[in-house]
Amino acid sequence: MPTPLTPSTLTYTSLRTKPKLRLALQAFWAFSLMYIVGLLAAGAMARMGISASDSLMRQIAQLGMNIFTYAIIEVLTDVYVLLAYLGLAVLLFMHRSDDWLAISISLMIMAFGMRVTGLGNNLAASPEYQWLALPVMVMAEAGIVLFGWLYPEGRWQPAWLRYLLAPLLLTMTLLYVPFSPLYIQKIDIWLSSGILLAWYASSAVVMTWRYRTARSMNQRQQIRWVLFGMLGPLLWFLLSVLPQVFFSALQGDTMTVTTFDMALRVLGIILFPVFPLSITIAIARYKLFDIDFLLNRALVYGLLTALVAGIFGVELLLANMVSQLLADSQQANLLFAASAVLAGAVFQPTRKALQRFVDRTFFNIKIDYLKTPVGKKFQPGSDTQTQAPLLFSSYQNLELIGKGGMAEVYRAEHPTRNRQVAIKVLLSSLATDEQYRKRFLREANTLAGLEHPHIVRIYDFGVENDLYYMVMEYLNGVSLSAYLKENGQVSLAEALPILREVAGALDYAHAAGLVHRDVKPSNVMLDVQPGVSPRAVLTDFGIAKLSGAHTNITASAVLGTFDYIAPEQIQASAEIDGRADLYALGVMSYQLLTGTLPFRRPGTGALLLAHMSAPPPDARDLVPALPRHTALAIQRAMAKKPEERFATASEFVLALG
Repeated sequence: MPTPLTPSTLTYTSLRTKPKLRLALQAFWAFSLMYIVGLLAAGAMARMGISASDSLMRQIAQLGMNIFTYAIIEVLTDVYVLLAYLGLAVLLFMHRSDDWLAISISLMIMAFGMRVTGLGNNLAASPEYQWLALPVMVMAEAGIVLFGWLYPEGRWQPAWLRYLLAPLLLTMTLLYVPFSPLYIQKIDIWLSSGILLAWYASSAVVMTWRYRTARSMNQRQQIRWVLFGMLGPLLWFLLSVLPQVFFSALQGDTMTVTTFDMALRVLGIILFPVFPLSITIAIARYKLFDIDFLLNRALVYGLLTALVAGIFGVELLLANMVSQLLADSQQANLLFAASAVLAGAVFQPTRKALQRFVDRTFFNIKIDYLKTPVGKKFQPGSDTQTQAPLLFSSYQNLELIGKGGMAEVYRAEHPTRNRQVAIKVLLSSLATDEQYRKRFLREANTLAGLEHPHIVRIYDFGVENDLYYMVMEYLNGVSLSAYLKENGQVSLAEALPILREVAGALDYAHAAGLVHRDVKPSNVMLDVQPGVSPRAVLTDFGIAKLSGAHTNITASAVLGTFDYIAPEQIQASAEIDGRADLYALGVMSYQLLTGTLPFRRPGTGALLLAHMSAPPPDARDLVPALPRHTALAIQRAMAKKPEERFATASEFVLALG
């Protein structure tokens, strides 16, 4: 489904107010896709039935290959290019089929993808398929020129360009009609190349002019990337045409021609995907058509496919050539298998490396969410249960009441305070890890300096017999996350006291120069004591940060929980302050009142990008009874820029009510 648009984002090219035209263009797009795929499939089947000539067989042998390897290289280069073009075309249509410019660009990308493949050119030159290929070739050639004329706003600028549309379509049609005096297969290569280059040049000139007169830097960046991408196919075109013009040896059925064609195919693997890749970057990095993370994934996996396919193809070619020299079929098979294993082995590390590169370069996601957090897995017999009773022998009725991935929690009677306390003990299996020790001690030191009724109190902490512990007040109740799981959501009247108390705790911590950085329902306890109302208590200051201080206590670069993380935390900003906690409080408020998180995405990366770029949703879409000012307050608390949020957490909660 297309991304919903708000009235402020409706554009000149939007089809939301033109449902009939939208449906017609969508139907034409679907027909075009089936037509192109069907034509390519038919051409591929016909190609399989054609046997190589004796001359070609001899030339292939001289290259150190057999017909199988030659055919594999032919097929893989076409498939590789088609995946890049058709993949982007489908993704673009899926997400913006409500925009005629996006549909048009998608159509052009599909057609141009067929145009630049060896199979597409064979179809256009084949007497059997040339008429069927004609409309696709015209769409490709005219489409790439029109793309330059209309991109990125979909307007005729300069206005006189519209008068060149008819000559453009006529010229491109004449180039591919077999009986035309300008039929590309019959006229001199100088003439056909000159005609195409003239039209291509008009597109480049218009885009350059648009770049210089663009109204915003964002548009300039979009145009610059696309101009760069168009250089890829253009460079291939020049490298394929100019040598044929100047060197007669590159014409006819010779060994030189076969070698030249093979080199062009390998070069096409690099140059042809540059165009869809540049459009993907323009979309992903500069929000063209408001499409974001899915095309990040397409970019990542497209780059990965290119890399692995290139490695595998080169290895396959080398393995085949070496096997020809070895003349040993068993060794040749082993060499082929080894190349496949090597290509597979680089897949996973390459995928992660490319994803990190794309996220950091195009999306400014600085935290490494792909990295496994540092630490040791719990091993049976290495926990604290056997040592804790000895260590805390002065405490009465010691009882294990909870265990997480980092610590165990015991309930006991304090020997002097005449009250129950909670003793949190770092798992002994993690006590040797510096990162976990620092986080544990940081929490203890932070809490020791805080005294607030809605921040958990700490009475003692230290290290004894290599066990790290802290003694805190015992909170008799459940976490806010457990409460939400049981109740689904809470009313505004019920949520306000909880949020007011958490906000008070945050304002106190912020005034003390602390940023919690992990505000979420599981870190809020609802303490229930006889005769008094439940009390919300903020816990877990393990990754709290002093304002202006620098810390590397989280080597995995994971600071905060991703469902509640502020955009500036994702960007690893050194200037994080209390407004990051305010963002998380806004997310938590949305969850309390609606029963769901504001951003739900299929993967961690998509979730992070949503926090950075997706508009905060309106809580009234799920709970219409909520007051307008409440929904607006939540959206302001979740503003992408810290300076657009409330000044304090208490000010936010006041605006909620």
